[in-house]
Formats: sequence, C-alpha cells, structure tokens
Amino acid sequence: MSQRLSTWCRCGECMAALLATVEGGRIVSLVPNEDDAMGRHGACGTCLASMDAANDPRRIKRPRRRGAGGWEEIDWDTAISEIAARLKDIRKQSGARAIATYAGAPVGTHSRGLARTLAFSLGLGTPNLFSPLSQVGGPWLRATELMLGHPAALQGDVGRAHYVLLLGANQEAQGWGPMQGGRNWAADLAFSRKTKGTKVIAADPRRTPIAAGADQHLQIRPGTELFMLLGMIDQICKNNWHESQYVRDFCRGYPELVAAVAPWTTERAGAICGVNADEIAGVALKFSRAAMAVAHRSPQALQSEHGTLTAWAILVLHAITANLLRPGGVYENKGVLDIHAVVSQLPTAKAPRTRVGDFPLLCLQAPGALLADEIGMPGEGQVRALLSVHGNPARELPGGERLRAALSSLDLLVAIDIAGNETTELAHYVLPSTHPWEREDLHLHDTSILPYRTTAYTPALVAPPGEARSEAEILSELFRAIGPTIRGGTHGAHLRALGAYLAATDLAPWEERLLAHSDTVDLPTLKSAGTWWGGEVDRATWRVTTPSGKIDLFPTEIAGALAALRPPVAVGGGDKWLLTSAARDGATRSFDRHGDPGVTLHSSAGFAEGARVRVATSAGSVEAVVHLDDTLRSDVVDLPCGYAVDALALVPTDRLDPLSGCPAMSGLSCRVEPA
Repeated sequence: MSQRLSTWCRCGECMAALLATVEGGRIVSLVPNEDDAMGRHGACGTCLASMDAANDPRRIKRPRRRGAGGWEEIDWDTAISEIAARLKDIRKQSGARAIATYAGAPVGTHSRGLARTLAFSLGLGTPNLFSPLSQVGGPWLRATELMLGHPAALQGDVGRAHYVLLLGANQEAQGWGPMQGGRNWAADLAFSRKTKGTKVIAADPRRTPIAAGADQHLQIRPGTELFMLLGMIDQICKNNWHESQYVRDFCRGYPELVAAVAPWTTERAGAICGVNADEIAGVALKFSRAAMAVAHRSPQALQSEHGTLTAWAILVLHAITANLLRPGGVYENKGVLDIHAVVSQLPTAKAPRTRVGDFPLLCLQAPGALLADEIGMPGEGQVRALLSVHGNPARELPGGERLRAALSSLDLLVAIDIAGNETTELAHYVLPSTHPWEREDLHLHDTSILPYRTTAYTPALVAPPGEARSEAEILSELFRAIGPTIRGGTHGAHLRALGAYLAATDLAPWEERLLAHSDTVDLPTLKSAGTWWGGEVDRATWRVTTPSGKIDLFPTEIAGALAALRPPVAVGGGDKWLLTSAARDGATRSFDRHGDPGVTLHSSAGFAEGARVRVATSAGSVEAVVHLDDTLRSDVVDLPCGYAVDALALVPTDRLDPLSGCPAMSGLSCRVEPA
C-alpha cells in the first residue's frame, strides 16, 4: 500500500516543497508539490538523487571502531562510553579547547541538529566549532552585521526588480546564491522581462545559457566582482547619481566612502576585470536610474579572500541607489521564528577569536579553512580531538594532503555521518546517522531565508537502516556521558550553562513552545496540515540596529580592509585564473550520481578533449581530464569542487578574507600543463 506524504528538500539549497510516494518502506517518487508556493520552482538534483539513500550500499548502518585488524562493529553503549572516556581524558590533559567539532552543511538544514551541535560545543567550553559557513554565507552575514548592526540573511528581490545584475558564475545552476533558499528565479525573471521589460546583466566568466540570454554579458575574470563593484560605486558617486535624500536620511559615512573608492575608477576596474570600462560605467548609470534594481550574487561572487569586502560593496551599491531594505532590491525576512534576539547576543566584535589567524567566531562558528593549522600548530589549545558531524572536512575544506595528514594525526577522530567518505576512512570511530528522509523535521531557524512567510512539518518518510540515529540524539547521548566543563572555557559562564542545558535536554517541547511563540500556528495544527502559509514577506521591513540607527556605509573594519586591498597578480608562472564552482552538499554527495565534470578549458588553451592535465597553484596541484568549452573565457580554468578531483587542494589556507576567514576559492592564479 502506498502513502503520499508532504515534505521538503533538506539535501541542497532549494528547500522545495515535495510530495513523496512511499511503498513498502521505500521512496518510489519525489516530485515538486506545485500546490505549495515553495514547490513551484522545481527541486534540485541532489534531493532527487537521494530517494533511495536508505538502501544505498554505501550506507553506514552500525557503529564502527577501528582496531588493530581494521574496522569492527560495536554496539551504541560501547561506542558512546569509549568516545566519552577518551574526550574526557583529552579535556583533562589539554583543556576544552583541545576538542573541536566540524559541522557540515547538512547540519544547517536541521533545526534540532543545529541547536544540538552549537550547544554541544558551548557546553564543552570549546570555541572550536568549525564549519563551511565562511566559504558560503559568512561574508554576507559579516557585512550586514557591520553595516546594519546585526547579521541578516538579506535576500534579493529578483522577481520584482526592473534591473537585475547577476554576479558570479551560472546563477541558475547554483541555486541563485548563498542563503537564497527556496527559490529558483528563472521563471519569475522571464515573466518580469516579458511583462515589464526588466533588464538582465550577467557578470560571468562563462557564456552560460542565462548569460547568453541576458541583455548584456560582462565576461569578467573570476574573483574580480569586487573591483567591478568599486568602479560602479565610484562612478555613481563622482557623477552624483546616488539617491541623495535616502543617503542623507538613512545612512552615515558617505563622504568617507566617496574618498575611499576614488582610486578605484571604472578604467582601473575594467583593466582588472578584463572588460571594457565603458560597459561598467553604463551598468552603473542604469542601475542607479532604475526604479528598482538588485545585484544578486551566486556563491562564487563571495568566495574570495575579499569576500566580506565584496558583500559590503554589493550592499553599498544598493544603499546609495535606495535599493537596500526596499522592495525590488534586497530585503530582510524576519522569518516565522525571528532569531534576531539570539544573534544580537552574539556580536562578532565580542566573540572569542581563533588561536590561528585571530579570526572572530561568526555565529559561534570558526572558519573551516583554519582546521589543518589548528590541528598542526603546537601550543596551548592545539586541537587533539575532532567530531565531524554530517560533513567531510577531508574534502570540503582547503588543505589537500596537508589537511588529511593533520586529521590522521589526531588522538581521536569521530565521524557522525550517513555514508563512507574520505573523513570516515581516517576516523577512529564512525557513528551512523539518519538521512533527512528518515527523520521528522520542522522549519524553524531557516524560515528567514525563504521568500515567503511559511513553515512546515514533515514526518520521517522511511525508517533509518540498521541502527542509524539522528545527529541530535547522538550528540545528546555523548554530551551526557562527557559532562559539561566546570571551569574555564572560552565562552562566558551563562553561554556554557545554556549550552550544557540544550545539549542534554529534550528539544521537542522547546520547538513546540517556540512555534507557539511565533504567533503563527501551533504544532498539532501544523502536523495535521503539513504547512502554514502566511503570504508574501513584507519587503519594506526596516531594521537597522547600529548605535546611530543608520546604515553604516563605511565601517572601521571595512576601511582597514579596503586600504590594504591590492589588485590580483599572477604568481608562480600562472597565466590563467581558477574558478572553483560551488561545492555540492558534502554529506549527501554520496547519493548524487552525476558524472565528474573534470576541468573545463577554452580550446585556445592548447589541449585536446579528454587529455589529462595537471592544474597547479601556489598551494598544490591536481590532475583532471579536459573538457573544452569555448563559452568560457580563454584565460579561465573551471575546476568545480565537490567531485572526484580535489579542487580545494589548490586553495591556500594562508590567503583568507581577514573579516570572515573565507578562502580564495575563486580567482586564483594557476597554470595548466600536461600530466
């Protein structure tokens, strides 16, 4: 007998509403639920590819321990007690900071799992909660905090704008940007262009279908979006194209901004970006004159050592043209559960800082790119134990063989995951976790990144295989066995106490209370209906929490970073520029059977289709099979991470965005040679 169940995608960024057909304990069909607004834009390939995750032969079904003779299966009680004993011993010998957690991207899609992971680290008293946040949305959150007073997942109102500037590579294939969950704007943008003549400009190193269909294509070098934006801002300021009343009434720091961007002319920007300066000036004029304009970013636009400066420049462009916190520009959705009260108590300026690099924690998370150095650098606070939760740091973070050697050197490496990967192969213990289809879930913390006021509940679609448990349950059992830190710890006593409580308590009643507090729908009603729909978000919501109550156009931290900014230069004989497409979700990657794209080059590079080449940067080299594509800039090497080739081995860990810790994943100088 088949069942038809409502759910949504938690495997990728699409967050699409879905209808699942379940027969005999297996998912036989997953289709977008077009009766729900969240299902009208299709579903990502990752969630569709994972339908049969429960029965995949690569699944981890029982706890494993590495012994002298290899892997052996053990029971849960033994696994928890042994891991807890070793962690307690490490904490006693070296302090709480010697214990670290790595939270993979899937943790952020599960409200209960995210709360438990954050609480676990807080309760243990360690600041070492590493994540890929700095590589995706971190620069955007950091910039909004500096300018608006709080980290906000501002969204682009692409469907309403009259002028749309697309920044970064291949918006449509990349889910339309970091923290743009739940929306593929292609259909809305096509309708807008047809009905009101919306103009679309694509700044993309490749002439993708969306770039080819745009009104204008700026084929810029990867990683140079910041310089194009600075040229646009300078042009707008010098010609007084800015909205003077908006700037006067709602912003501060405009004179300082004008002086700081003056050296970054459109001529200079054009030379750096590899496009005509007049084109940049023309885009600046039209953006400033449009009734509603938005610059929308895909992940690559922020994946550079200047990620926060790029995010800041995007926000400044919107602010000086009166498109910030306005319909048709970028806006803030408070979400069904407004988490501002929480994040406002965790200001980055007062956050603990990392031992390596002195980076502040952002939303309690440390830059993942620091992990290899935090393990390898001797001294007080050196990481000796790591719990990897729904992630694969050995392949999701920069570092290559150096990172894998560091992971191998740990006194204890525990992997909580769905299926085997490069990290589980290095672990001392592997604990089987549930796939999103195998657990009940509730939209809570992530409703602020949706384009509507909505929340949903889903039951588990299928039973987990073997003895798999949710990461929230595993971390709770483990924390109770370890116990909280009594003294010391990096975070204040109040946060440690709160973390210890949330790490061990049953979170289900708290979820119900939080939902009731949202004044939208109660949990029994939501379970019965599946979804709650509150209509469109108020795109005119104004929330600026800086001390002045105004948008800070030129914060002190930005001033320092901009003063140190230099144009990119080729190093180590590199004559090409590397583009690493956004990585797919690492934990569900095992169930995505798309082919390996290899490395894409322009035919003028001098290599034949199918040739094997070595791509090298200052950080290392990898080998890959060539695919030719003349829609790519001739000086660009496109090597997407998240596939068979370890593209992140090419990314250095000593060239990080000083404000967010984002690594230089786009725009590195590189060379290509025969393998």
